[in-house]
Amino acid sequence: MLEALVSDIRENASFLTDFQGLLSDRMSQTLARDGGHAEPEGRVLERLIQSAGLFSLSTNADARRDAFAIATAAFELYGEALGGLADSLTLVLSRLGHFPALDFRSDFRDRQSRLPTPVLLEATSHRIQNTISFVGGELSLTDYQRVIWSDLNSGRSVISSAPTSAGKSFTFQMYLVDQLSRGRALSAAFIVPTRALITQVSTQLIARLARITELKARILTVPMASANVLGPTIYVMTQERIQVLLGDPSFHVDIAVIDEAHLIGDGDRGIILQSVIEELHARNPATQLLFTLPRVTNPDALARIFRMVDLQVHKTADSPVGQNIILLDVPDSVPDQVDARLWNGTQPADSLRFDLSTALVQADQKLVHLAWHFGRGSQSIVYGDTQSGCERLAWLLKDLASASEEGPYTEQRRELSRFIQDHVHPDFLLAQTVLVGIGFHYGHIPSLVRRAIEEAFDDRTLDFIVCTNTLLQGVNLPARNIFMRCPEKGEEPLEPVDFWNLAGRAGRLGKEFEGNVFLIDYAAWKKQPLAFGPEGYIQSALQEQVVGNSDALIAYIGNAGIASGQDKLLESTFSRLFRDYRFGKLDETLDQLDVSTGIRAKIEAGIKAAASTIQVPDVTLCENPTISPHCQQRLYAKLIKDVPKKGVDYYMPPHPAGDWKKVQARLIDVYRRLQVELDGERKSKAYIRWATLSLQWMRGEGLPDLIQFAIDQDKRRAAEGQAAGRRLRLRSRSSIIRDILKDVERGLRFKFVKQMGCYNSVLRQVLMALGEHRAAAHIPAIPLFLEVGASSETMLSLIDLGLSRISARLLQQRAVNYNMDRETALAWLRLQDFSTIDLPAIVHREITLLLG
Repeated sequence: MLEALVSDIRENASFLTDFQGLLSDRMSQTLARDGGHAEPEGRVLERLIQSAGLFSLSTNADARRDAFAIATAAFELYGEALGGLADSLTLVLSRLGHFPALDFRSDFRDRQSRLPTPVLLEATSHRIQNTISFVGGELSLTDYQRVIWSDLNSGRSVISSAPTSAGKSFTFQMYLVDQLSRGRALSAAFIVPTRALITQVSTQLIARLARITELKARILTVPMASANVLGPTIYVMTQERIQVLLGDPSFHVDIAVIDEAHLIGDGDRGIILQSVIEELHARNPATQLLFTLPRVTNPDALARIFRMVDLQVHKTADSPVGQNIILLDVPDSVPDQVDARLWNGTQPADSLRFDLSTALVQADQKLVHLAWHFGRGSQSIVYGDTQSGCERLAWLLKDLASASEEGPYTEQRRELSRFIQDHVHPDFLLAQTVLVGIGFHYGHIPSLVRRAIEEAFDDRTLDFIVCTNTLLQGVNLPARNIFMRCPEKGEEPLEPVDFWNLAGRAGRLGKEFEGNVFLIDYAAWKKQPLAFGPEGYIQSALQEQVVGNSDALIAYIGNAGIASGQDKLLESTFSRLFRDYRFGKLDETLDQLDVSTGIRAKIEAGIKAAASTIQVPDVTLCENPTISPHCQQRLYAKLIKDVPKKGVDYYMPPHPAGDWKKVQARLIDVYRRLQVELDGERKSKAYIRWATLSLQWMRGEGLPDLIQFAIDQDKRRAAEGQAAGRRLRLRSRSSIIRDILKDVERGLRFKFVKQMGCYNSVLRQVLMALGEHRAAAHIPAIPLFLEVGASSETMLSLIDLGLSRISARLLQQRAVNYNMDRETALAWLRLQDFSTIDLPAIVHREITLLLG
């Protein structure tokens, strides 16, 4: 009966008129920055609030969303000016189970309720049902979180598919901490898609663990030699780093959280992710697997992909924060005005028109001016398609902010600017834009600098951040407003699922009940995400390649001369299938992927033909899952033939700490072999630059030094060209800085980590085959040194403890002992009086968090 009544009301024309009127008034208040509106005539608001009370009891997702929208819009419009609205909102949110939204708002948490006793008892009873006890205390959850928590404590594996702000990651983090503190689990992995998320999740877990003084758990973010340890441990890593740990046959975990698990469909990295999950489950079938997903239509596909029968699927559309989709259009005929229309779920409502201070015609001009017009005074994100685009938009916003002379916290901004200049480069544009409250954020920026930007945005030192699609990969950077115009990802229009994931960042739980997503020139967008639902679709990248791209895969398998990296997706697919063949699991894999008989026969024939020419040991293949077995064979054949001729020392990688010239010369030789055998490139001399940059990075040199070295090289290049009669121009400082940041992240910390891992792995097997066991045990850990940007034991130990490279580098400069192991480094940190040491504030905070 209730559902029928709810349906009748929601279809009633008068209700629809009143509801849209309320939302339009709320939008007008938001956009015009009004403090409030006059009380609506008659009993309109009373009827709407009564409807919201009924809707909040419904199981219909749309009705529940309407209840939330009515209650929050009414309260934001009229507040305590109309008696009882705060209590009505409390009742609606309590019925919806959105207790965190109430608890995080001090104006609700501390107020005395005036609800009638029966209704207050109803709300209190619901809260008690949703309150859990854990080692750190008590916590009230949403209805969705409470159901998940129950399954988690039963030991079941769980899939959570929900909007961005539904608290998926939070719930799983709390569960990990609870299980480790109770001794029910000894080790856990939290697998994240990006390095940016490693920093964010590890910081959150450290803070949660700090509240439980009796629990001495370790958070490990880098696959150091000390990764396999006794005592409670959480590994917060990307799938590539977990893959390194899996090189130890004894490595396993009790619980594994896979954040953004739909990324098993994300190209070659998706294939690695799927392989890592399967291996973790195979090593310990009792491992509890916990998957987070955005809203997808087929979350149960993970149960099929990983062949798990007892995998509990929990899916919801509920969110404790709402999003208003607002379309902004500047008429060609009147370019100094803007029309704003609220999207009601099926079409835009009537428009409101606002005057602008200037005529807007050019695309970036529209995005920046409209973001400034509607977003200043609150926390706003502007979406930028590329890194250079982010910098350009931030610079344009800086001009507007400078002209307005708005903004407090100037000393905090100056300190942030100095930090960026000292640890990236004085000419980095970010150091100038933050002075007026404008930041930008993309994946290649050093982790501690990104974190400083995020903290400055959170505490309102910064008002705007211009972001690339790092937001799509789970970085927790919610804002009041998000502005987009024809957004792209990788030079392609943003997919609808990515759009809705991004839109979900609008609205900050505990600070407001809603966020605003502004779509500029929506009619000009190449893809129209509003025409599609907010749910995506999960598909395994491995299955897509084997079944949907079989002809190209079969051709790739048969091409022994193809270079590594030429087609990363096919390379990872071939590597996976070849390993399965070696271990007698190819039939099982092809069965699981539902491969047709004809394709299956061709793949098996191709794999068998390749196997007849590849002698690389199994362990090497397993340690290098992203490099083609054909490429590994070329390197293996080279070393097995030449090491006996020229000796071990000639092929042994040098330790970066040795004499610069000798180390550089030897490392250049190693990189030349990589370029020839893996990249298939013989003419280019790029290996010289890469080896030199790698050595600078591994020796712990700061980014300002690496960037300045590149700037000076560019000056010499231009001067030499001009001396020879050629007209050569200097490159812009900004492009040089972006290139070095990219070279460090994509080149040194990704490509060469993989290639040097392959080189070391192949060399180790060759040396063991030749009886050189002692030499095989002393190959320098170049992949680790490249990954973390350090090679001294002290700096490695500080990073192993959880500090950023910037912090570890600054601390090493103050330590006389460059050979401290992890425990010695921790003891040394505890002895320091950091109040007397001049360090950046963000470094002080990082150390304080580590030491508790």
